[in-house]
Amino acid sequence: MKTLLSSVALAAVVAMPVMAEERSWQATAELGGTMTTGNTETSTLKAKVDATHTLAEWNNNYYADILYSEDAEKKTASRWKLGAKGSYIIDETSSMFILGEHEQDKFSDYDSVSSLAGGYSKRLFKTDTSLLDGDIGPGIKYFDVNGGDSEQVGIVHLGLSYENTLSETSKFTQILVSDVALESDKSTLSRSETAITANILGELAMKVGLTIRHDNNASEDKKSVDTETTITLLYTF
Repeated sequence: MKTLLSSVALAAVVAMPVMAEERSWQATAELGGTMTTGNTETSTLKAKVDATHTLAEWNNNYYADILYSEDAEKKTASRWKLGAKGSYIIDETSSMFILGEHEQDKFSDYDSVSSLAGGYSKRLFKTDTSLLDGDIGPGIKYFDVNGGDSEQVGIVHLGLSYENTLSETSKFTQILVSDVALESDKSTLSRSETAITANILGELAMKVGLTIRHDNNASEDKKSVDTETTITLLYTF
């Protein structure tokens, strides 16, 4: 709980708006799932909420993500994540950010992983149809180890976010994130998120996504790479 408060809550407090400033909100809600019965009984739920708050000097992002899956005998996936990122705008292409995240994954080596990082963001390029943003900065990561004590390690947070508008109704996005541990015996956790989104009707869209997670220090009974393929409905409001 302390690591949750120290990472997500701190970033959320820093990102809180100044009441006197003009506000602009945009949010998306994402939902998908499957259920089968008969010879095979499985159920899967994927849900995500993402909100962006734009101010004169700040651009703030808040998000929550959950994945749950079970078959007739047991759970096969159980993961949820909370995060907040506040970016202080320097000019049209540069900003300073603070980022806090907390994740719990029942099937990983850790009861929970929390992180707090801050640094510099830069818009590396922008055209009429595409843009690429980059983040870099120091931070700290907390690991609650299964059956063990809590650990912490210094990290370098690296991030790239690419978006390409394919047509008036569709776009391609690619996110690459890596928290590079500064100690060789601690985990460097990396993530790739690839998605294509296509509008169906009005604010309703369909999203096809592939997420790849990598832990370079996974235990012997765990795989170092996890993949997640999803098809969800996305509503913007």
